[in-house]
Amino acid sequence: MTFMYLGPDLRGIVRHNQIFTYRPEKVIEQAGGIYGPARHLFVSMDNIVAEKNELRRPGSFLNLTYQKTEKAEKDRR
Repeated sequence: MTFMYLGPDLRGIVRHNQIFTYRPEKVIEQAGGIYGPARHLFVSMDNIVAEKNELRRPGSFLNLTYQKTEKAEKDRR
């Protein structure tokens, strides 16, 4: 199964729209260490269209998770 990370760049961990040909458990764990719900920004390519649509919808779970992950990354610097 192929996965894509839809969140913001996390320095030294993962890049926006990075694709994995496996479920990247270690990377997911590291992203979750910065902001727990960031784990949900790793999505299966099987559902990518629906997930990207949710990400674009203001106030949706993925949209808020993206914003809070981005803020946590800025605070980390």
